[in-house]
Amino acid sequence: MPNVIPAGADLNDPLYYLSNARTLINWVRERHGDLLTQTELYRLDCFDSLPEQAQALLIRMVMRRGELFRSDQLQYAELSAPLPLLRLLADAGFVLLDPALTVEELASLLCKSELWQVCHRLNPDAPPSKQSRKHDLVTWITQTDHGARTLEDWLPDAGFDAVSLEVSPLMQRLQLMFFGNLHQDWSAFVVTELGHQLYEPVPLDSASRAFHQRSDVDLYLALHTLQQRLEQGEPLNDILTELPACGSTPWLENRRRKLMFALGQAFERAGQLSQARTLYAQNPHREARIRQLRLMERMDLPEATFEAASASLEAIQQPEARLRIHRIRVRSARKAGISIEPPRQPVISTHRLSLPLEANESVEQAVIAHLATQGIQAFHVENRLFTGLFALLYWPAIFAPVPGAFFHPFQAGPADLYRPEFQASRQALIDACTAQLETGGYRATILARLAQKQNIRCHLIHWPSLTEERVNACLTLVPAEHLKQVFLHMMKDLRYHRRGLPDLICFDWQARRYQLIEVKGPGDRLQDHQRLWLECFQAQGIPASVYQIQHEQTE
Repeated sequence: MPNVIPAGADLNDPLYYLSNARTLINWVRERHGDLLTQTELYRLDCFDSLPEQAQALLIRMVMRRGELFRSDQLQYAELSAPLPLLRLLADAGFVLLDPALTVEELASLLCKSELWQVCHRLNPDAPPSKQSRKHDLVTWITQTDHGARTLEDWLPDAGFDAVSLEVSPLMQRLQLMFFGNLHQDWSAFVVTELGHQLYEPVPLDSASRAFHQRSDVDLYLALHTLQQRLEQGEPLNDILTELPACGSTPWLENRRRKLMFALGQAFERAGQLSQARTLYAQNPHREARIRQLRLMERMDLPEATFEAASASLEAIQQPEARLRIHRIRVRSARKAGISIEPPRQPVISTHRLSLPLEANESVEQAVIAHLATQGIQAFHVENRLFTGLFALLYWPAIFAPVPGAFFHPFQAGPADLYRPEFQASRQALIDACTAQLETGGYRATILARLAQKQNIRCHLIHWPSLTEERVNACLTLVPAEHLKQVFLHMMKDLRYHRRGLPDLICFDWQARRYQLIEVKGPGDRLQDHQRLWLECFQAQGIPASVYQIQHEQTE
């Protein structure tokens, strides 16, 4: 299978979105055709055979929210009159004209005045007040008439046709097979992404697919549907009954565990604590383990909570999760009368300053101005500088063609970037990048990639923050060993440790040293992820402190 990166459409072409949609469809058909049924492949052939304008109108509808439309709201400057195109789409089975509409569906299409006309037609002698809210009109119609009817039956003089999109399941399946997820939708893809932003080229072959069997696609869609039903408030036991037993791949199993966790939380909110505890206990997802411990605390089981917390500390290595478990363990030990030594709380270096604050000036800006008077250059970088440097150094590992990491040419990072297997599957590459911090080669590597990779999309990089000035200053004054310890701490839990870094990095060029500063305004306090970073810095001899700012009183 050739590794051909499709070109994006010319945005000057009024039908650029159709060109991009064709690219997506053809990509899936060529690389995932074995996961499509003959019926689905036939439907795609039918799409190809439609006139271009009819194809474009269908994609316009797919890009919009929902599956019901008014024909008078399907008029686009680059397309001819919608009704002839809709008839072509209806003949091909892609849309249904004049479908039967429930009251709720009718209300989604009509404005309030049109809905009142429906009420008047149902009961011309005693219609509701024209000042009624739309919701009240829906209630009135529901109490008067419960059956589904066509728009022609509801409102013969509507002046437009109702249209139902009939290919949403197929389009959703194509979207999923291309992206490997459902949060990147068609509209974002066909309008802005394809070919008009820069992406790192990653070799793609037959193994570079999110799914290798149709049942995996079905499982993902089933989990997605159950998640939607949960959010819509459907009976919890109905959802639990349909929960799949096990995911067929690690990443699908991870999605199933997230749904189990959300379902456990829903049972807990509903007061069904026993069911919630069972779901948490069956779920190795770390958030489920922590929630189970808290639930055991609520159920007043201090001895069992202490034992479970101790076992969790043996199994979980991520610092932020361990901190939360430690607290539960200490509380349960105290309640159970068990004597333990509480975890040591390092003393964080803190400076208290009273500074004047100008109107609309942040506390960070005030500290930067204060340091400038002392000849110290400071930048407000927060989580953007070190994560960006990390990405530049470990670029070969991030964009390695690991099976199951890249599915299409328009990814800003691997699918497993924040999953435990990210590091394990790239250990040799990661070690080679880390070694540059010991040999000194990291400076040239980072600066070269800063120039070569500029504006290529990467989940870990905010390019405006990685100015050449800041990067050069950091590489000049921050010792390699400090960078190494920061990067190693990041890799302990990349999802959580890419946040919580100090607000400011400060350079004292005369003394040839740097420092990191977390700025806190009046009444503000350190969050767990910030404290963990500061404790890491303290343990590694990295200069970092907290500046607690008070407003300076002016006369």
